[in-house]
Amino acid sequence: MYQKEIKQSNENIVFHSIYFTENSFSIPDLTKITNMTFPTIKRVLNEFLKKDIIKEWTLSTGGVGRRAVKYKYNPDFCYSIGVSIDEEKIRFIVINTIGKILQSKEIETTDENFLIFFERNLKYFIEEIDPKYLAKVIGVGISIPGIYNKENHFLEFNNIDRYESSIIKKLEENIKLPIWVENEANMSILAEAIIGKHKDLADFTVISINNKVTCSTFYKFGNKSEDYFFKASRVHHMIVDYENKKKVGDCISFKILKDKILEAFPNIKNLDKFFSNKKYKESKTGKKILDEYLTYMGIILKNLLFTYNPKKLIISGELSQYGNYLLDDILNIVYEKNHIFYRGRETISFSNFKGSSSIIGAALFPIVDNLM
Repeated sequence: MYQKEIKQSNENIVFHSIYFTENSFSIPDLTKITNMTFPTIKRVLNEFLKKDIIKEWTLSTGGVGRRAVKYKYNPDFCYSIGVSIDEEKIRFIVINTIGKILQSKEIETTDENFLIFFERNLKYFIEEIDPKYLAKVIGVGISIPGIYNKENHFLEFNNIDRYESSIIKKLEENIKLPIWVENEANMSILAEAIIGKHKDLADFTVISINNKVTCSTFYKFGNKSEDYFFKASRVHHMIVDYENKKKVGDCISFKILKDKILEAFPNIKNLDKFFSNKKYKESKTGKKILDEYLTYMGIILKNLLFTYNPKKLIISGELSQYGNYLLDDILNIVYEKNHIFYRGRETISFSNFKGSSSIIGAALFPIVDNLM
């Protein structure tokens, strides 16, 4: 291995070690964690001090003689832009390195040429970013409901618009920032794996329920920061009801649920009012809508449990905003009496990102790819 590659690998390992702690640390602490020598750790930390990745914190207490200098990770040493796209809207955020959202914006899509519309509004958002953040932005991550096929060099923003992947290079040149693009399920799983409540798990599956239904699996197979992979599957198009020729997306997409509820209860404007008010949720019509929706969801979740046998199956996407209202009913459907799943009810949970996992994952992508 070339010397430069060794240096980069050492910096990545140390960064990975300090990124996941809120506590202060010393050089001796990191030598124990990483098994690197004192001089190597000292060299890396000196580089990190120059780049503002860490700050000197305090001198450690106790012991005899000279006390070790303590350091602390600086989550604001750089920032990243996240974008999520669907057929109805585009969302933009700026985050620091641990996922704290600092600025955000949402716009509705139009019938205008999508690429022109998207580039113009991305530029507008970048212009609106606080200069103190913009000066340290390292890239843009974009979450799409379609696919990014690197082997065949194309990407799909939706089921209709397919583009040559070369458009990414052109967009990078126009906005003067590097760009990362991935499927929304992979972006969701990245957020869960890096800063989510189940980040310590070695394998789990995420089903992302937005206007499209996507799924991704995560596996960590070693102790190094790069020893993991995730892979999305296009569950949106899987047949779940052969008799009526219904696909997964026809049955459990967030759009399907939202449209049915708003059509049945025209006096409410959003799902918050439906779920928080028993007058709607527990009415005959409300129960019928939810029973049908959750029945299909039960079928799909069972199939995912049988297929992947994950340690955790996380439901993310816009539906996760209403997880508190739905979880018990879902568990009762999936884990019926004498079920034969390897694991129990604790396997299924809703994401704690409340509908923002894919955009937060998108924003994290440049940080993870550059530094971890």
